[in-house]
Amino acid sequence: GAVLGLLRQLARLHRDKMSITVGLVGYPNVGKSSLINSLRGKKVAKSAPIPGETKVWQYITLARRIHLLDCPGIVYHHHTDTEEDLVLKGVVRVEKLGGDAERHAIVAVRRMRNLRHLSVLYGIPERRWRGGEGG
Repeated sequence: GAVLGLLRQLARLHRDKMSITVGLVGYPNVGKSSLINSLRGKKVAKSAPIPGETKVWQYITLARRIHLLDCPGIVYHHHTDTEEDLVLKGVVRVEKLGGDAERHAIVAVRRMRNLRHLSVLYGIPERRWRGGEGG
């Protein structure tokens, strides 16, 4: 209700316009498409639990005078980014990287700050994430 109410209020504020378009812009895989689907009450924007599902802008009609623009995730790329940086930023899916995807995934996970949380959540000893033996 609150987001939809805000959008309706914005449309009323701009009565001089035929319609308004609100763009959803942000990092990959944060729920932009899911928010649109929730507002519409049905699946109108393609979404997935992995980054990169929205590949092009999607123009969706929410109401007669309110349109939403679903955009692919935006990430700043730096020329010094490693393959693991690209995975952590959600730019590239780990399985799309050349070579050993598991190695890339482990390197990426080791760079995360809260390995204890991952260990508890997935039941994997923290020493394993850090490169020690065990399991």
